[in-house]
Amino acid sequence: MKRLYTIATALLLALLAAQAARAQTDNWQRLVDEKRFAEVLALAEARPDSLDYAACYAAGQAAEGLLKYPRAYLYYMRCRAMDSARTELLVALARTAGAIGRTDEAEQYLLRLRERDTAAFYANHQLARLYDNQGDTKRAMAYYNLLLRRDSANPVLMRSVADCAWRMGRKNLAIMTYMEAFHAEPEHALAAAALANRMLSMQMPEVALDVCDTALRYHPRHRLLRQNRGLALFSLDAYQEADTVYSALLAEGDSSLLTRKYGGCARYYSGRFMDAIPLLEAAFDEDTTAVDVCLLLGSALGRTYDRRRAFALFDRAERLMQPAPALTDMLVRFRAETFERDGQKERADALYYQLWTERNRFDLLGRIWEHYNDTERAEKDEAYARRSRFITVLFATEYLARPKRDAKLMSFLNTQLNKFVSDMFFRQTKQLPTLAPDGKVGVCTEQQLHNLMSRLQGVKP
Repeated sequence: MKRLYTIATALLLALLAAQAARAQTDNWQRLVDEKRFAEVLALAEARPDSLDYAACYAAGQAAEGLLKYPRAYLYYMRCRAMDSARTELLVALARTAGAIGRTDEAEQYLLRLRERDTAAFYANHQLARLYDNQGDTKRAMAYYNLLLRRDSANPVLMRSVADCAWRMGRKNLAIMTYMEAFHAEPEHALAAAALANRMLSMQMPEVALDVCDTALRYHPRHRLLRQNRGLALFSLDAYQEADTVYSALLAEGDSSLLTRKYGGCARYYSGRFMDAIPLLEAAFDEDTTAVDVCLLLGSALGRTYDRRRAFALFDRAERLMQPAPALTDMLVRFRAETFERDGQKERADALYYQLWTERNRFDLLGRIWEHYNDTERAEKDEAYARRSRFITVLFATEYLARPKRDAKLMSFLNTQLNKFVSDMFFRQTKQLPTLAPDGKVGVCTEQQLHNLMSRLQGVKP
């Protein structure tokens, strides 16, 4: 009898303890629902070794609520050790793994969710977003399309498909899908503004204007839509209407660069030169590389009261329109290299020589010289021989000025120059004609060659 009493007492105590634990867990979940996340985490930290599944899950939710995603992930992993089959846990694990950059793990959780239900919207949509964020646009688009086939009127999915198509270079599909999304949800102001911006970038201002006008019926004060409408009007040469739009934005305190820039440009083209100056000045102060603003500001000043400053701005605009020297050199060199590969050596040499004369590119001078070391061809081709004389004399002269010199190369140059002297002897002349890569004719003299040979023999490497 006593034994039965002991067992009953133990069971009663266990039941009471379970009820107390359940009540405590329910209290934690209530705190989570009330967004009292810090209190839940404090409770979890006070008893780290005695948390059941529900308590760990509540702690994970609380950590997520405070944006402490690594801690949330750890709590959810503890839940997984207790019960890995729950759908809501896989969702939480995928969400927090993605938030802390553990994308491979997030993908695995989402794929497990999808295995349970291949039509599950959440798993398919999150996989699409995951692949999209990783730059796997083709894969992301496949998942978005899968969802769109099941919900063909969903404008959010349409825009996601269009975004992917745009990034993949399928601009026509992107535009068509953007327009379908817009017609399905014309009241979505931000989406309409983004679409208008796309249309402007595609040089389709008429479509952009129509999009803005439609969306502005739902949101007549929306600033971004009005900015895009002003730019669409400006692009259509409707300068007075654009001026009206920008003037209203400026009166409401819009001080963005684009509003000041195109507001000033619209005023200029509307003939309001004096009124355009303050806006153009403000825009140019913020972006001193804007050639169009520089020119219009200079013209407006020249038409009104400050021609001296106008000339200074024109000079600056001219400098801004000059290409960057490094890019110019790169263009010339790439063109020369392509001519060389195409067998057009003389055209290549002319460009290499241009870089030598303008940028002192000794390496390219050497490249030209390498094209004219064929002695047999020089004996048969007088034009080739003249080019060879010019470049060899020039290269030897410049090589002697280099800080480091190679004895074998100087010996080879000396041999070449001596060959030119021998040619003069047999031709009974004191000079021979030369031809530069830029087409200029000249001569090299016997005395000039002897001086160079003497220097090559006497200079230490």
